[in-house]
Amino acid sequence: HHPSPITHRMSNQSSWRLACFDLDGTLVFGTSTCLHLAAQLGHLELLTQLESQYAKGEISNARVADGDAPYYAGKSLATIASHLDSIPIIKNVASVVSTLKTLGIESLICTVTWQFAAQILAERYGFAQASGVEMQIDEQGVLTGRVMKYFDEYDKLAFVKAYCESNRIPLSNVFAVGDSRSDIPLFGAVGFSVAINATSAAKAAATTSIQTDDLHDVLALVPGLMRR
Repeated sequence: HHPSPITHRMSNQSSWRLACFDLDGTLVFGTSTCLHLAAQLGHLELLTQLESQYAKGEISNARVADGDAPYYAGKSLATIASHLDSIPIIKNVASVVSTLKTLGIESLICTVTWQFAAQILAERYGFAQASGVEMQIDEQGVLTGRVMKYFDEYDKLAFVKAYCESNRIPLSNVFAVGDSRSDIPLFGAVGFSVAINATSAAKAAATTSIQTDDLHDVLALVPGLMRR
């Protein structure tokens, strides 16, 4: 394994201030948020095809959102939250977020999936904020099926930069954990990155990589994190 050239940008290693976690393939284990919800809402076959095309780089994330969005029309956020109760999550998410918080490090969910779904999981596990594609939600908390704002891998990086600017956190004091195409721009911008259960492209872009079913294993890889 060759460390990527970004390692020299690491500032004081014990001064981590923000942790960024991808959702699908990173926190969500063995499936994606959209696939899990599509199975519950009855359009799994369509979404499997769209996600496969996206993973191969054949279509944009906006195209996936457009294909998926209409199936959410009329569904309440409460319904979505109950569908997410059964989503497979990597071990020890809440514990890792809580450990980081005791070290003075906030955690974000940085994802290109639906923001409303990411937000439900962010609140469940103690993350400060969640990114994603935005859908219109009416006053009753019901989804309309209309995409309000698209979100891709560059928006993910912009989301982290905006959070860092408003909290005066240098990007060199941020570490990121992810697994695939949408994590690569962020990996290139932060002080340290971990590719977890990742594609070869994500591994090549990250500082280091790991195969594991337990998020705790990531903490030991981040320099200076657990030794202060």
